[in-house]
Amino acid sequence: MQRVVITGADGFIGSHFTRKCIEEGVEVWAVVHPKYGRKEKIENLPGVHIVVSDIQGMFSKIDKFPRSVDAFYHFSWKGINANDRDDFDCQMENMGMNLDAVRFAAYLRPRVFIVPGSTNEYLYYGKPINENAIPSPPNAYGSVKIAIRYLSQLYARKFGMGFVYVVIAGIYASDRKDNNVIYYTIERLLRGEKPALTKLEQLWDYVHIDDVVEALYLLGNKGKNDVFYTVGRGDNQPLYKYIETIRNLINPDLPLGIGDVPYMSDKLPCSCVDLTAIKRDTGFQPKVDFEDGIKGVIEMLRQEMMNEK
Repeated sequence: MQRVVITGADGFIGSHFTRKCIEEGVEVWAVVHPKYGRKEKIENLPGVHIVVSDIQGMFSKIDKFPRSVDAFYHFSWKGINANDRDDFDCQMENMGMNLDAVRFAAYLRPRVFIVPGSTNEYLYYGKPINENAIPSPPNAYGSVKIAIRYLSQLYARKFGMGFVYVVIAGIYASDRKDNNVIYYTIERLLRGEKPALTKLEQLWDYVHIDDVVEALYLLGNKGKNDVFYTVGRGDNQPLYKYIETIRNLINPDLPLGIGDVPYMSDKLPCSCVDLTAIKRDTGFQPKVDFEDGIKGVIEMLRQEMMNEK
């Protein structure tokens, strides 16, 4: 790849991926929202052309984009937080934005249009996610993601563009603080408190942001049209094993409250991925072990707590 467009280039995945592209010598046209954008995260990177616009506004700013690009990455999304995932109005806006992005991309004639998905779309499938996975979304967020996959694929085909959809497992990084069991456990243990947890028997996969952006870069170069991909570490192990790893890194003698909280349902979620397709087509191999990667998260939260004191 030599030229790419990235919407949501100032977001978590977008900003990391923008840096990855620059490191690889790729020129980036970075779309940043005029109201919610944080262009300072990427504006000083060489080879980045920032376009301040919402998705619909890109049509009136087409002169700010090159006449052709190799790939178009659409990361812009509203309502990612857990509290917003059942906001139907918000999630439906994402559908319109996504289709507008495909329509705009057609003017730039990319080889491929790439959209990330979420394991949230297949939360109760019960097996590693691949092209045969049966959708089982628990909320509007997952449902709209599924719809976007198929609608965008049809729309891209109409405009003669290749299309890649990639479901990404749980991402973690030292510069991201999430509202999930990993961050909750780390904070409790660093405070010397016992976390209150379920039995955590559900199978899960976590992937470091460095591996995610490597996979996205490879898909832009080598991804096959209309192939369903997944990205993760591929560990696919019970959630309690990740929690035990975290405890052992902080202090092996600290107690864990695994099993102290009853399950809310007898149907356990599952967030696992089958990496066969992406390894076959791009040669992707995750490099960051969970134990090595999560050390950075622990240190980030430890430093944050020290600063609070």
